[in-house]
Amino acid sequence: MSAKVFIVKYDSQADYKVCFVDYDSQQKNHQIIAGGKLVQYESQANVKVSIVKYPSQADILIMRKNFPK
Repeated sequence: MSAKVFIVKYDSQADYKVCFVDYDSQQKNHQIIAGGKLVQYESQANVKVSIVKYPSQADILIMRKNFPK
């Protein structure tokens, strides 16, 4: 089953923290949300993510092209 992803405003509301990377080899735990779908409402999501600025803060490192649309 593909993940239904919702982006939350605060880290405390998120299941995972996500940071974007530039290279395929830098990706980590990306399979959790890759191939998923962005949803409009929090109640539709089974995965809530927060976008962070630095890779050291993130649980998931993913390339922009692999992030759910």
